[in-house]
Amino acid sequence: MATGDFNLLHDKIYKFMDEYAGVYRKVSQNSDWRNSFRDIIAKDIPSLLTSCCSIKNPYFVVGSYGKGRWTGVPWIAVFDRRITTSATKGVYIVYLLNKDSKELYLTLNQGATDVVLGEKDKEKHTFTGMAGSSSSRDLNKLRQRSQSVRTMLDGTPFIYDQNIHTGAPNYDAGTIFYKKYTLNNLPAGEILVSDLKQMIQIYASYYDQLSGNTWWPPENDYSPKLSKEEWLKYLQDPSIFTTERSALLKDFYDRGGTAKFTDIAGELGWGLEKIQKVSADLSSAVSQGSNCPLFKENGQEKLWPILFVGKKSDPSEKGYSIWKLRNELFEALKEFWHEGDEIVESSVKQELEKIESYIAAKGFTYPEGMIRNFYLSLKSKPFVILAGTSGTGKTKLVKLFAEAIGAKYKMVSVRPDWSDSSDLFGHLDLNGKFVPGPVLPFLSEAQRNPHEPFILCLDEMNLARVEYYLSDVLSVIETREKDGNRIISDYLLRGENYGSDTVTAAKFGEIRFPENLFLVGTVNMDETTFPFSKKVLDRANTIEFDYVDLIPEFHDGLAVGEEPQKLPADFLKSNYLFLAQCEDREYVTEIGTKLQSMNEILQKAKLHVGYRVRDEISFYMLNNKNYGLLSEEEAFDNEIMQKVLPRIQGSSASVKDVLCDLFRKLTNLPYETESTKEGDISSKMLKALDKNIVKYPKSANKIAFMVRRFEEDGFTSYWL
Repeated sequence: MATGDFNLLHDKIYKFMDEYAGVYRKVSQNSDWRNSFRDIIAKDIPSLLTSCCSIKNPYFVVGSYGKGRWTGVPWIAVFDRRITTSATKGVYIVYLLNKDSKELYLTLNQGATDVVLGEKDKEKHTFTGMAGSSSSRDLNKLRQRSQSVRTMLDGTPFIYDQNIHTGAPNYDAGTIFYKKYTLNNLPAGEILVSDLKQMIQIYASYYDQLSGNTWWPPENDYSPKLSKEEWLKYLQDPSIFTTERSALLKDFYDRGGTAKFTDIAGELGWGLEKIQKVSADLSSAVSQGSNCPLFKENGQEKLWPILFVGKKSDPSEKGYSIWKLRNELFEALKEFWHEGDEIVESSVKQELEKIESYIAAKGFTYPEGMIRNFYLSLKSKPFVILAGTSGTGKTKLVKLFAEAIGAKYKMVSVRPDWSDSSDLFGHLDLNGKFVPGPVLPFLSEAQRNPHEPFILCLDEMNLARVEYYLSDVLSVIETREKDGNRIISDYLLRGENYGSDTVTAAKFGEIRFPENLFLVGTVNMDETTFPFSKKVLDRANTIEFDYVDLIPEFHDGLAVGEEPQKLPADFLKSNYLFLAQCEDREYVTEIGTKLQSMNEILQKAKLHVGYRVRDEISFYMLNNKNYGLLSEEEAFDNEIMQKVLPRIQGSSASVKDVLCDLFRKLTNLPYETESTKEGDISSKMLKALDKNIVKYPKSANKIAFMVRRFEEDGFTSYWL
C-alpha cells in the first residue's frame, strides 16, 4: 500500500473530525441535505479504509451521516455480513464522532433494536441505530450485553471504562471496547490502519466464539457427495437452475456464501415462506437429478442439507439460523459466474470480437472501435447516450449488443408529455390502486435476477425534458456503493409509494437501481426535441453517430464464432465507483494532469468540468488499459468527445476562443487566427488536420466543425 494512501486516510479523518460540527450546523439551518461533505463520510473514508486495510468479503465498510436529516453522531462501520448488515442489530465495529468535542472513538459496539426492544415491540417501533436517548432500563440492558460479550474476548489491546462520551447514551452503553482519538493527537494513517486491523481480529474472534455451535448436520456425518464439477453441470441446467433459484444462490454467494434467510428475504423482497420453498425445490431437483443421498434425522429425510450447512445465530435473535453454502457448491458458483477471478485482457477482447462478429453478421456495420467504445462506456457508468440523426443505427446497436451478450432487453419509447419519475415507475390512481409505469416490471425482474445483464433503451429520450422525468434515476445512480461483491444504491421506489395497494407492492417490491441494469438513451437533435442540461451530460458518456456505411454485406446465416453469447452481468458491471478504489494511482494522476490542463482553457468561458467528469473519464481509461481494447490516444479522444465537448455551447467570443485554444492544445498545430475573412479559422484548422497526423483526430475535427458553425451562425454547440 502506498504511503500516500495512509496520508490521505489521515487527512480525510482529520477533516471529518474538525469540520463536521460546522457543516452539521449549516445543513440544519439551510436544509442543505445534499452538502458535498457527505461524500467524505459515505464514500471517501470507507473506500480508503477498505483499500488500506485490505478489507474483503465477508466484511464491508459503510459510512452514515444520517437518513434524511443529518445525524448528530455520524458513524463509519465495519460489518461482518455473517453477523449483521445493519447498525440496528448484532455486533459490529464502528467509528463514532462526538462533533462537539471533536473526539473520534473506534469501538466494538452493538445495535440497540434487538436488545432494547422486546419481541412484541419490534413490530410497533421505528428505531434505527442507537443515537437516540433511552431509559435507564434500556441502557442497563445494553451494558449487560456488552459485559457478556467482553467475557468472550479476553486480552484485547483496547479498553472499556465509563469515560466514553460519543454524544449519544446508547452508543456509550453499547460499547464493548474502544479507543479514543483527539484532533490534536490524531496518529498517522499507518497507526489508524493498524488499530482497525486489530479491532477486526477481535471481531473475527467474536464470530468464532459465536459460531462455536456444532454444524447441523455435522459435516463429518453427512455429505451429498457432489463434486464441484457435478454442481457446475446442474447450474447449467435451466430446469434445475431456474430464475428464482439462481437469484437465491446469487444473493448467498454475494454475501460470502453465508447468510440468514431473513437477510435474503429482505434483499429479494420475498417472504420467508418463499425462501424456504425455493430452497426446498432446488434441493429436491438436485436430489432427483443426481440420486444423491439425503440426510435423515429421527427417521425423517431433510432436503436443505444438500445445499447448506447451518448453525445457530446470535442469541439475541432467537429462532433464526445462519446458513452456509456447501464448499463445493460455492466453488462451482464462483466458476459459473466468473467471480473472484481477474477478467484478463484476452478474454474481454475475445468476447468483444464475438460481439462485433455477431453484429456484423446481422448486416450492420459500425465504425472501427465503436462497439468497444460502447462497451467501455457501459462498463464505466451504466448510463450512455447515443446521439445522431435518425436512421444511423443507434437503437439497433443497443438491441444487437444485448442479443450478442444474452442480455434481457427492453425498449421504451419516451412520450413528449413525460414530466416526472411517475411516468417511468408508476402512480396511484384516484382509487388508491398503483398503476405500474413502463419500466417498473423490467427493473423488478432485473433486481430478482442479479446475475443476468438487463439493458433498458429509452428511445428518443429527449422528446421530453430528460432532467425532469429521469432526475430520480440520475440521482440514485450517484448513490451506488460497493457492498462486498455487490453494488447497492438508494431506493428508487419504496413501500410507501404503493400506498395501500399491497398486491402490487408484493408483486414488484421496493426497487433500487439494480447493479445489473444498464440504461441507454437514444437521441435525435432537431426542432422537435429538448436540449440536455449539464446535469444530464455530466452523468453519461455521449457517443455521436455521424457515419453510415450504405454498402450492404450479405451473410448466409451465422458462421462459427458469430453466435450470440450468454455472458454474466459482471461482464458489464462497474469495476470502479470512486477514485479511491483505483489501484493504478500513477495512471489516474496522469489522466488528471491532462484534464487539468484542458480545464484551465475551459475555465475562461466557465465551461470547466468537475470531479464527476474527472472520475468517470478515469474509470473509462483504466478499464481500457486493463483490457487493452483501444490505444490510449483513441480512448482519450473518445472521452474528450463524449464528456467534454458536449458541454460546450454559446454565442460569446469566449466560447470561440476556448475552442481555438483547445484545438491548439490537442493537436500542437500552430495556425494564424488574425483574419477577418469569414470562416477562415475553421478552414485553416481543417487544412492543418489534412496535412498532419494528430493524437486526437475525432475531437480536433469536431472542434473545427464547431468553430465553423460559430463563424456561420454566431452560435455553436456540439449538437447537429
